[in-house]
Amino acid sequence: MAQDPPQLIFLDTQTATRPDGFGGEAPLVTGELFNHGMHGMDAYANIRVYAEAYDANGELIGDGFGFLVNACGTALLDYAMPPGRIQAYEAPYEIFAEGEVAQVVMSVAADAVTPAPPPVTESGLAHPVVYDEVVMLEWLDEDTLIYGVGCEDAVFTELDWWQYYAPDHALKEVEHPDARKVTPEMIERSAAAMITQSGDLNPELYFGSQMTYSPTARRIVYQNDLHSIYSAEPDGTYKRLIHKYLHQQSLRGFLWARNPGVFLAYYFGAYGDPVHYFAAHVDGARVTGLIDSLPPSQTVPGPSPDGIAAVVGRSEGDVSGYFWQTTYGGGELLFEAELPGNNYPAPIVTSDEIYVIRPIEGVPTLQCFGRRTRELTTISALPLQLTRGARAWSWLSPAAGVLALAANGVDGGLWWIETGGGCA
Repeated sequence: MAQDPPQLIFLDTQTATRPDGFGGEAPLVTGELFNHGMHGMDAYANIRVYAEAYDANGELIGDGFGFLVNACGTALLDYAMPPGRIQAYEAPYEIFAEGEVAQVVMSVAADAVTPAPPPVTESGLAHPVVYDEVVMLEWLDEDTLIYGVGCEDAVFTELDWWQYYAPDHALKEVEHPDARKVTPEMIERSAAAMITQSGDLNPELYFGSQMTYSPTARRIVYQNDLHSIYSAEPDGTYKRLIHKYLHQQSLRGFLWARNPGVFLAYYFGAYGDPVHYFAAHVDGARVTGLIDSLPPSQTVPGPSPDGIAAVVGRSEGDVSGYFWQTTYGGGELLFEAELPGNNYPAPIVTSDEIYVIRPIEGVPTLQCFGRRTRELTTISALPLQLTRGARAWSWLSPAAGVLALAANGVDGGLWWIETGGGCA
C-alpha cells in the first residue's frame, strides 16, 4: 500500500455499521480527512482511504477501502482536495477471519496535483461565513440567522443547525426551534409516515416528507408517500389536502414568499430538467392552478409576495430571459438574460425589486431588477463554484438589506451579501 501523503490527516475517526441490503449490518469507518498543506501547496486527487481491522493479538482479520464523500454520502471520485480543506470520508470493510476487532488502522493514498485557482471573487460584497454544505436557512432578525448543514434531501430535523450573529461574527451550534415539536405522536397524527394503501406506519417515510414549518405562519407543509401535499397544525392535527396527483413529480423544496404563509413548491428530476411548480397558502388554499396548468420553467421559479405570480426563466422563440408568469395568463418578458440551470437560486421577489443570481460570461453574478423602473443593476460577482451535482439557494433578510447565499457540494458554504435595501 502507498505511503500516506504527509499532509493528509485523519480527524474524528469512528467505527460504525450500516444496513448491508441482506438484513444485516456492515462495518465501516467514518471521519474526516484534512489537507494540512498551506496555500500554494499540493492538492490531492484519486484519494483512497484504507481500513485494516486487527484482533487483540495483532492479527489482520478484515480490510476494506473507501472514498471522500459529500454530505449525502456520495463518493467524490473526481475531486481534487485543495490545501486547508476538510472533507468527510467513508470506508466500509469486511471481516474475513474469526476474532473480535480490537483496532482499526487507517491509511490513505492519493496523487498530488496542482491546486485549482481560487473562486472568481472573495471580495466585494460577498463575505464568507462558513464553508460547510449549507442547505437550509431562516432569518431570525436583520442581524441573526440560523442555517442547516447536511444533505439537501434531508428533513430539517436531520441537519446540524448553527446560529450566526453578524455584528460579532459569532457562530454557535443550536437546535432548530421547531425540532422539539416533531415527536412520534405528531408524525403519526400528520400521516406523514403512513402507507396510504394499507394505513400502516413506516417511520422511514417521515424522512422523505420534506416536512417544513412555515417561518411566517403557524402551520406546517409536507408530502405523504404518494407525494400529495398537505398542511397541518404544528401538532399534526387538522390536516388539509393542498395538491394530489403528484406521485410522478420529484419535490425539491418549498420557497416561502414575502407574504406570511405563502409558499411555492417546486419539482424537477435531474440537472437540466424543466421545473414544475405551484403556489399555495399553509391554510390549505392554493393560490395558483394545479401544477400542470402552469408552463414549466428552465430555472427554479421565484414567487411573488402573494404567490399569484412567479418569476421564471425560459425561452420564447429567439428570446431567452426572465418572465413574469401569472397564474392563468401568459408571461411578460422582464429582461433578456443568459439563464442558469435549475441548480441556481430562485429569484427573490419583493414589492419593488427582483433579485436574480445568474452567470454573466460564465461568472455567477447578483443582479437587481427594479419592478417600477424596469432597470437591471449588477450588484456583485459571487464566489459560487457550482457543478451539475451541486445546488445553491438564497434568502433575503426581513428588511431586505442582506442576502444570504448558500451552496452545497465540495465548494459549498454560506456568504453574507449587503444589498443596500434595493436596486440603487
